[in-house]
Amino acid sequence: MWLLDPSEQLLYNYGPPAEGDSMHTHIRGGSVSGLICEATLYRDRDFVEAIVYTHSTFTSTEELLRKLRKRYDYFVIRDPTIAENCVRLFTEVLGNMWMFLSKPIINIANNFIPKLFEDNQFSLGMSLQNTLYTQYQYCKDDTNVPRYRHATSISSDHLTWSFLLKCKPRDIALQMTQIDFEKFSKIKMCEILKYVKSPSEATAPNMCSFVNHFNAVSFWATTMILQRETKDERQKVYRRFLSVMEHLIKLNNFSSAFALFAAVSKTAVRRVVTLSSKQEKILDSSQTLMDSSDSHKNLRSALRSATPPLIPYLGLCVADLTFLIHGNPDKLEGGEINFTKRHLTFKFMDVVRHSQTTPYNIAPRDDVITFFNNFSEYLAEEDIWRRSEEIKPRRRRT
Repeated sequence: MWLLDPSEQLLYNYGPPAEGDSMHTHIRGGSVSGLICEATLYRDRDFVEAIVYTHSTFTSTEELLRKLRKRYDYFVIRDPTIAENCVRLFTEVLGNMWMFLSKPIINIANNFIPKLFEDNQFSLGMSLQNTLYTQYQYCKDDTNVPRYRHATSISSDHLTWSFLLKCKPRDIALQMTQIDFEKFSKIKMCEILKYVKSPSEATAPNMCSFVNHFNAVSFWATTMILQRETKDERQKVYRRFLSVMEHLIKLNNFSSAFALFAAVSKTAVRRVVTLSSKQEKILDSSQTLMDSSDSHKNLRSALRSATPPLIPYLGLCVADLTFLIHGNPDKLEGGEINFTKRHLTFKFMDVVRHSQTTPYNIAPRDDVITFFNNFSEYLAEEDIWRRSEEIKPRRRRT
C-alpha cells in the first residue's frame, strides 16, 4: 500500500498510459493493492467509480477500507494529496454501503474520524462523519414504503374498470410513470450486483420491489382485459392499453411500456380480441421496438438516443450483467484481478444511475392512483388461460 506508482502491479492493454489518457481503457488487470493504489491517484473518474461499485467482487469492503487507512497513514506526511485522495475514496466507498453497513465497517470509520481531526483534516473528517451518519440512518429507514397512497375521498366509480375508458390515456401513462420512477429511483447501485447474483428481498429490496411491480402491472393489464364480460368491452380496454403504451414510449418509460406490451401481446389475450388495421400497426410498431432479436437491438438504440427523464427496461440491464458476470473469468491467466470485467460491469450498472438523475416531477392524481389499487388485483397465469378459454373455448380435435 506504500506504492507511489502502482504500474508494476498492473497489467495494461496497450502499455502504460500517457498523461491524460483514460486509465480504464488501458488497465486490464492487476493486484488488489495495485488497483486500489491507482484509484487513490484519481487520474480517471471512470476507473475510481468502477472500484467503488464493483470492489466487492474481488475483495471485502472491510479490507478495502483498511488498506485505504494504511495508505493514508503512510502518505499523510510524505504526500498530502495522495493522503487526501485516500480519504475521498474511503468516503465514496462508505457512501455506497446503504443497508449493508456492518459493525466492523462502522468501527473502521469511527476510528478514522478522530485521526483526521487530529491531523487538522477538518473538512475531510466532517465529510466522512456526515457520510457515516447518513448511511447509518439509511439502515434504520424502511426503504420500501411508497410515498403515493390511496385517496380517502374518491367515489367508488374510480375503482371500476370503466374509469380506464373515462380517463385520458396520457393521464394514465403519466401516473404510471410517476409511480414507476418513484420505485426506480430508490434502487441503490450496491443492490444491483447482489440481485444479479441471487435475487432476494433481503439483499436487494428495491430491485425486487421494482421487478415485482413490473410483473404486477403486466398481469393487472392482462386481467383488466380478460375480466370484461363482453367482446365490445374487451376490445375497448385492449385499445385503451395500446394508447397508454404509446404514451409510455413517448415519455421514455420503457419499463411499463414493456409491461403493457407483454400484456397485450400475450397469446391468452390476443386470441380473444380483434384489432383494426390501425391497432395492428400500433402493435407491430411496438413489436419492432421490443423485439428481442439481435440482443434487443432496437430497444438498445432507443435507450441510447433517449434523454432523461427516462426509465429503462431493467430486464435488459440484468440480462447484460448476468451474461457478463457468468461468462467472463474473475481473474486473468496469471491470477490478476480482471479489471476489464469490473469496468464493463460498472458501465452496465451506471445505466440505472444515469437514468435516476432526472425526475419526471409529475403531480399525483388521487383518482388515477386509487384506480390502480397498487396493481394488486390480477389473475395468476393458470387462471389467465382458464379465463381465456372460457371466453373462447379451444376446438377439440376429432
